[in-house]
Amino acid sequence: MTRKLVAIIVGAAMVVGFLSWGAYAHRSHGHHRMDWIAKRLNLDDQQKVKLEAIHEAMKQARAEFKDERAALLDEVEAQVKSDQLDQAKVLQLFEQRHARMNQAAPQIIAKVAELHATLTPEQKAEVIKHLDHMKERMQKHQ
Repeated sequence: MTRKLVAIIVGAAMVVGFLSWGAYAHRSHGHHRMDWIAKRLNLDDQQKVKLEAIHEAMKQARAEFKDERAALLDEVEAQVKSDQLDQAKVLQLFEQRHARMNQAAPQIIAKVAELHATLTPEQKAEVIKHLDHMKERMQKHQ
């Protein structure tokens, strides 16, 4: 296999994985995760409202992608079943998904910025601590 083909297959697998993880997280842990974040950062009521706005914006974006996600998975499945992978089609699917994510990102990032502006130095330190922990976990899996 060429490197490009491997990269495309890995990219498609990542897209499917992220979509599956996102759907699972939304069904199982959405509000639990928000409660955990609020507790961990000791957010006040105003900050909790801003965190909930982020969560709602993400839920809305996922809902808008629902039909597209099903169609994407159907096409990925068809590509896996085929005798030869249509690299151009897989790349096009990946680019379409990426473009949709880029459309939703500004609204979500604006809401994150609103919350960020209200965080205390202690809360920011806690966020950094968590990010460092995530980096360590990711490095262990490389």
